Amino acid sequence: MQITQQQIISEIVHEARTRPDSAVRELVQGQLLVGVQAEQGAGICSRVPLDDVPLDSGHEPGQNQSLHQLLPGLQNQDTVQASFALASANCILNSRRGEIQAKAQELILELGQGKNVAVIGHFPFVSKIKNAFKNFWVLEKRPRDFDLPSTEMPRILPRAQLVAITATTLLNGSLAGILNLCDTGSIRVLMGPSTPMACCLGRMGIDYLAGSRVLDSRQVFTGIKNGLCFRSLSGVENFIQPTGRTGV
Repeated sequence: MQITQQQIISEIVHEARTRPDSAVRELVQGQLLVGVQAEQGAGICSRVPLDDVPLDSGHEPGQNQSLHQLLPGLQNQDTVQASFALASANCILNSRRGEIQAKAQELILELGQGKNVAVIGHFPFVSKIKNAFKNFWVLEKRPRDFDLPSTEMPRILPRAQLVAITATTLLNGSLAGILNLCDTGSIRVLMGPSTPMACCLGRMGIDYLAGSRVLDSRQVFTGIKNGLCFRSLSGVENFIQPTGRTGV
């Protein structure tokens, strides 16, 4: 069964709205990331689009809102509003404990041994792990080094036994199309600072969620304002949550 981006977004928004709401205290954005501080905690997300919207454009949502009120912005794909909406979802969904304290690359190395592995998005760790698998492909909209262009997905993804996908695909409209190209027996990992710990993503075909939690919002927000990338931030922790995937 084919899934749609609208279906994925609607499920995430619905799940986040089943959790308690909280007033938004602060919104921050830098060149690469955005952050939402609420009474109950904080959440972060990659900033999209990176090139088209200046930081002082006024495109961020108003601050006199609650987390639940920001969530519908996720429908506005490829906008700064979508980034703040997903950061709000992450504030709500990523606060629970009990997950595996580990990084995405550790999971990929463990599950990808002897397999064909595809990574959607050029993560900093790909050069270090590229020789650890039977075959390894990185698919990227803006390819560099040994990357393949994203137009190669229809050829590569049906062959991949493990597919690791950047969670920015929740922001740019492409996640559903990627999942629809994957082999039904493949392992799928959604990863990166934008990843929400949404159980509904198991029904959408994701096996593991590899995301982050804000531990010290002051440190994190200072880093965001200074234009730091996620791996350079202090005050966050990485963790992995299995979804218990069921068929769509």
